[in-house]
Amino acid sequence: MPRVFVPAVLSAVLLWAAFFPLDLGFLGFVALVPWLSLVRAPVSRRRRYLAAYLGGAAFFGLATNWVRVAHPMMYLSWLGLTVVMPVTWVIALDLVRRLDRLGLPLAVSVPAAWVALEYARMHFPTGFPPLRALDLQHMIGFGWYFLGYTQHAYLPLIQVADLGGVYAVSFLVAAVNGVVADWAYRAPAVRGWLRWEEAAPPTPRVRPVVAATAGVAVLVAGSAGYGFAQLARANFAPGPRVAAIQGSTPQGEKMAKADSLVEAYAALHLAAATADPPPDLVVWPETCFPEDWFEVAPGQAPSGAFARQVDAGERYFRRFWFRAPTLLGLNAVEWDGDRAWKYNSALLVTPKAERVARYDKMHLVPFGEYVPLGNVFPFMSTFTPYKHDYACRPGRSWTRFPVAGNGRTFTFGCLICYEDSDPSLAREYVRTDPVDFLVNISNDGWFDGTEEHEQHLAICRFRAVEARRSVVRAVNMGISGVVDPNGAVVVLPGPTWAGSKKMTGVVSAVVPVDSRPSWYAAVGDWVPGACWAVVLVGLVAGRFRG
Repeated sequence: MPRVFVPAVLSAVLLWAAFFPLDLGFLGFVALVPWLSLVRAPVSRRRRYLAAYLGGAAFFGLATNWVRVAHPMMYLSWLGLTVVMPVTWVIALDLVRRLDRLGLPLAVSVPAAWVALEYARMHFPTGFPPLRALDLQHMIGFGWYFLGYTQHAYLPLIQVADLGGVYAVSFLVAAVNGVVADWAYRAPAVRGWLRWEEAAPPTPRVRPVVAATAGVAVLVAGSAGYGFAQLARANFAPGPRVAAIQGSTPQGEKMAKADSLVEAYAALHLAAATADPPPDLVVWPETCFPEDWFEVAPGQAPSGAFARQVDAGERYFRRFWFRAPTLLGLNAVEWDGDRAWKYNSALLVTPKAERVARYDKMHLVPFGEYVPLGNVFPFMSTFTPYKHDYACRPGRSWTRFPVAGNGRTFTFGCLICYEDSDPSLAREYVRTDPVDFLVNISNDGWFDGTEEHEQHLAICRFRAVEARRSVVRAVNMGISGVVDPNGAVVVLPGPTWAGSKKMTGVVSAVVPVDSRPSWYAAVGDWVPGACWAVVLVGLVAGRFRG
């Protein structure tokens, strides 16, 4: 009987190894090859797709095991990712098989299907950008563990992200996997190991495989050449000096001991604000300022109780002498005339704690910041790490924050927590009225030193390249730092990525400012759009052919 389960699981292990904690990115170029044997394996439909699902489940179970560390209830979230995410692998296999029957080489069918499904996974079911025009968009999706992210350390290769986003890098990696698979399954030794002796599928004609190989070689070489040219072309101007503070407060302590949280971060803030040279901006991590900011929406009159909360909040903030403009990560509560709404926010204040501007997080974390379908199915709240009503309202505006430094005024945009895993969010900050740099504030204290910290930073590097904007990161428990517009990590709180986790410190640097345009920022997700076009044309052609 042909082998199907062993190759599927082997691909899962290889792909997992390409990400952190092992970070063997080169494996990304061959990780899918064993799994792709399912495209032509002479087995029943049931065994084929069961093996495809098993491979996906093994991968997501290994890759997302850090989710369970956050809270005992998060074991259920980990299980949910392990069970649901592999469905995309099954759909991808079905799409590749349909395109394969039309005679397309795997070098075309694999990247088309895989990238199309990565895009769907990033936005499914209600996060697709076109829904915004209909006021129906609710940002959701899981944008981690794209194939392209395996290449974060290879700077020349990832520069094409400013043309097509991380999806362009995923396309390259998937195309190489397809070429290798096409050649591998021509080899008698490989077919023998797979036990394809009986009812073996025919060997694909060599000419299309050679042509596809040449095409992929040109594509990879061209991408690398473009990358080297962009790296040589970079000429950054000095921006403001920004100090990002990093504490190391576990989530349980952060929630239970507000006084100790204030004490720890106040000491870090003082060290950052009084440093020589002084910073133009100090950045706190997400929700690490424990007091809520109370505010009334423009044109609205608060209730008496809410007015008292506003007054009490203002008195609390006036106790602090921030000494420098400061971006605080906190919860904001806003009265809209009918009720008070809670937001996960970034608030820019002056040295005297006067409000300058606020950004409210748009891409909320399911079960971490809201309960999906909680009004319809109240039992869903049992899957959260909280016992109280904690639900946040998503923000709706890409706030441009001002900061003075180096003789002029700069602007920056903020991404909160895993918003930096959504390419469409960072892109909006440079598509129109472009900012000079980006800030990412996050609370990764949930994940207690796991590989989540490194993987989060690896993902953030792509947002810098896509937007051609530096990203300043302030992260509770790490990894804070500054990523330049080429995706290079130029400063960390510790000597290495691993050594920058679970430590306290201040990252201070003059932010590199780039003047290069970004095609991806201007045009958007044309790569997954083209992939979906190939898939849909193939499906239609297959129907007529059938």
